[in-house]
Amino acid sequence: MSLPIIDFFRLIRIKNLIIISATQLFAYYFLTPNLSYAQLFSLPFLLLLASTFFVAAAGYIINDYMDVRLDLINKPSKVIVGNSISRRWAMFLHFLLNSIAVLLALAINKHIALLVCVCALSLWLYSQFLKKTYLIGNILVALLTAFTLWIMHIFQEDMMVAGIWVYGIFAFGTTLVREIIKDTEDLRGDQNFKCKTLPIVLGVRKTKEVLLVLHFIIIALTMAFCTSFVALSYSSYKIYIMFLMYMLILVLIPMFVMAWFIKTADVKHDFTRLSALSKWIMIAGIVSMIFWRF
Repeated sequence: MSLPIIDFFRLIRIKNLIIISATQLFAYYFLTPNLSYAQLFSLPFLLLLASTFFVAAAGYIINDYMDVRLDLINKPSKVIVGNSISRRWAMFLHFLLNSIAVLLALAINKHIALLVCVCALSLWLYSQFLKKTYLIGNILVALLTAFTLWIMHIFQEDMMVAGIWVYGIFAFGTTLVREIIKDTEDLRGDQNFKCKTLPIVLGVRKTKEVLLVLHFIIIALTMAFCTSFVALSYSSYKIYIMFLMYMLILVLIPMFVMAWFIKTADVKHDFTRLSALSKWIMIAGIVSMIFWRF
């Protein structure tokens, strides 16, 4: 039997939250010219990290709260709300974490606080109305993922704008593909509740065709980014060669492998594997920020 604190960390997807925080940390340091270590751990930036962390955690809680019946079919062993954490406590934690996130953002400035409020509202709308709709929910989640990077430019105006947009678009595209994959993975449970996700409306075969088109668009954009890296960053030619090797081995080759897996995917396990691979590709792509500063 799991301890409540362990289930709480599972509920807020602590691993995903660490990835979000690490992404913002990487973006702030590697995409801001001449940023010192002291500035990296300045109070305003730590407040931004914490605010983003808490609003995302609140979003995961409300998502599980709204999806209890679906999750009992799609992933019964992972249901936490209503088991180790009551529904009442889940709602209280959702409200508490959102409130903390807004207050922390307000300590930075009112513009950041407004954006965090919009993010919190969007996550609630997604969980309540949009999650199981035709593409709209997928696009919203992809936008919110990219938003964790785009908000960095609002916070720190002298960041490399090209870098923020490049990685924001990459995060948007890879997240959109992964969300559609997850909908396909959860097809059986979603059908029982008359959801209107892409695989339910189009069928698995046509959804795979859509996934392949989207995935190859991301591959093309990634390759275009690789060829223009020197012009966008401050890196030397030697660093550029290292960057190309990194992208080829850890991002592009896995992306082509993923394209083959999409084409051959058939059962739930295949889409679970695709979801894990797509997360790896996103993380590897984000880590390539380290080459921008040298």
